[in-house]
Amino acid sequence: MSKFGTSTRRVTSVVLEYGLAVLSVAAALAITQLLRTYFEPTPNSLFFCAIVVSSWFGGLGPGLLSGLLSVGVIDYYFISPRYILTVNPEDVPRLAVFLISATAISSLSGGQRRAKESLRQARDELETKVQERTAELRRINDELRAEIAERKNAEGALLSSEARLKQAQPVAHLGSYEVDVLTGHTRWSDEVFRILGLDPASGSLTRQDFVERVIHPEDRDYATQRYDQVVHGGKAYQLECRVIRPDGSVRFVQNMGEPIRSAGGAVVRLVGTLLDITERRQSEDNLARLNRTLQTLYQCNQALVRATDEQELLQSVCRILVEVGGLRMAWVGYRELDAEKTIRPVAQAGYDQGYVESVKATWADSERGQGPTGTAIRTGKPSWTKSIQTDPSIAPWRAEALKRGYGSNISLPLMSDGEPFGALTLYAEEPDAFNERAIEQFTELADNLAYGVIALRTREERSRAERGLREAQAELAHVTRVMTMGELTASIAHEINQPLAAVVANANACFRWLANPTPNLSEARDAISRIVRDGNRASDVIGRIRALVKKGDTEKTLLDINEAIQEVVSLTHSEIQKSGVVLKMKLAAGLPRILGDRIQLQQVILNLVMNGIEAMNAVTDRPREILIRSCQHETDKVLVAVQDSGIGIDGQNLQKIFNAFYTTKSQGMGMGLAISRSIVENHGGRLWAVPNDGPGTTFQFTLLKYA
Repeated sequence: MSKFGTSTRRVTSVVLEYGLAVLSVAAALAITQLLRTYFEPTPNSLFFCAIVVSSWFGGLGPGLLSGLLSVGVIDYYFISPRYILTVNPEDVPRLAVFLISATAISSLSGGQRRAKESLRQARDELETKVQERTAELRRINDELRAEIAERKNAEGALLSSEARLKQAQPVAHLGSYEVDVLTGHTRWSDEVFRILGLDPASGSLTRQDFVERVIHPEDRDYATQRYDQVVHGGKAYQLECRVIRPDGSVRFVQNMGEPIRSAGGAVVRLVGTLLDITERRQSEDNLARLNRTLQTLYQCNQALVRATDEQELLQSVCRILVEVGGLRMAWVGYRELDAEKTIRPVAQAGYDQGYVESVKATWADSERGQGPTGTAIRTGKPSWTKSIQTDPSIAPWRAEALKRGYGSNISLPLMSDGEPFGALTLYAEEPDAFNERAIEQFTELADNLAYGVIALRTREERSRAERGLREAQAELAHVTRVMTMGELTASIAHEINQPLAAVVANANACFRWLANPTPNLSEARDAISRIVRDGNRASDVIGRIRALVKKGDTEKTLLDINEAIQEVVSLTHSEIQKSGVVLKMKLAAGLPRILGDRIQLQQVILNLVMNGIEAMNAVTDRPREILIRSCQHETDKVLVAVQDSGIGIDGQNLQKIFNAFYTTKSQGMGMGLAISRSIVENHGGRLWAVPNDGPGTTFQFTLLKYA
């Protein structure tokens, strides 16, 4: 619309409004005049109506015009003198009041009209806006309905997921939680309460309650430190700690979570899970304990194999049980058969601090004999204490045991031929440390230890018996040598007399050479040289005799077997000649030396030579001959053979002749060959006899050459 049209319309509207004011006053005058034919009306009322109409439809201006016109009309038509426009002083107040009232009415009516117009415009604008808003709301409502439907679907899926989660959490022992870092408010799933041994309906659990009442005291500082690190560092976290249930039981949990940040980057929430890993930790602990136990058993078995001393074995096993097995203390006690039936500690390792001595253990069926060690020895069966803190049988020793950090123990009997002779007692820090598998393994260890102890004792007894046997054999060998030397008395005397007689003869000759007026010093010197030679010869014979007769310990040295043979031959030379025997030697040159006792080996050779001489005493139809041979045998041995031409030995007696006290002689103990075989075998060799192709027997023995 053009500006001109708008202006024209405005002028027309003003003319109409002011014209209406004039018409309304005229109408009021006409009606008043009409009514005067019937009664004398009050003119003010109708003119007030004219003012109201003018003000209502035209506003303040037409209303004021209507008021002024009404004052003039009233003054002209109704105030004396009539029909003259004059104002008497006494009428001024009344006209002024009328005019003021008219002005007020005009103002109020105009204001009401404007208000109504403004209200209409506002209503129109509001209606327009309501329509627009309604359309917007309809669109938003459609979108909201779609979103609500989508959310309902999501909520349904979420409820389904939460239902599945609630079903899965008890199976997996996995709970969830959410912590508001700013307020400290914490929301836990029902499974968290079940893990902690709490009733989900018991009420809320704050994070502070969780730290102070639930987390194990030894893990609280660590858990608090990790929480602070997550809040300030803002990184995902994972930690394992122990929690204590209301019934006092301890569970292991794994705490994992993610921090949620605000738009400003600060951590405002923690969302995480709590997993009960008690069974897993128990399995891991059991596996570690099993591996540790197996390693302990292995090392204990190694100690059993290598042990050479009972005390060393017991101490090694106790040490391994503590150092490798992770036990607090281990000790071994032996049963005493005294009146008090005491248990004597013989070995211990670990944290003892005088405990073993202080318990004064006994295996008697008394109050102090009801502990695991006494019970194990008395019954011959394993006995254990799951908790030293609570088990009444351990009451006499509880205070001392707890002071040293013992939580549980087990005692295993050491058995020999079905009878306990002691016990192995083990102490662990934690209660109920010995499960069924551990008891089986430690029982096996105790059986092996008992077997090792018995084996060492048997070995020691055998060693003592062998030492006694060797001493007896040495004594017997000495006696045999003395007896043999006794048999050679005449020959030995001849062997000594010959050089001594020569010494006397040469000494007399020396005196004669020196007694001449002119001493023959050259002859005297020769005589003295012969005296020295014969004296040494006699000394050698006496030395060999003394060595053979002397009683002493075995002394192995490197020796040449041919030299040993020749010394024996020289010692028996006279006996051989007296018996009419021809002795021959066939000794291989360059034989390797052997490690042996010269005296003992010479005793063997001497015994074989003397046996050969005796075997030919009855031979008259053939030469009496003895052949002594030496040679290398195989690659690592030296062989010595003594062959005679005697009456021989029956084949069935070839093995019997080496038995102790077996003899075919009318005199003798039958110990010579038995002792000889024992000597050879102690040198790692072998002695045997074989019949000759002709008459007689050959005795031969081998000795290991020295590497």
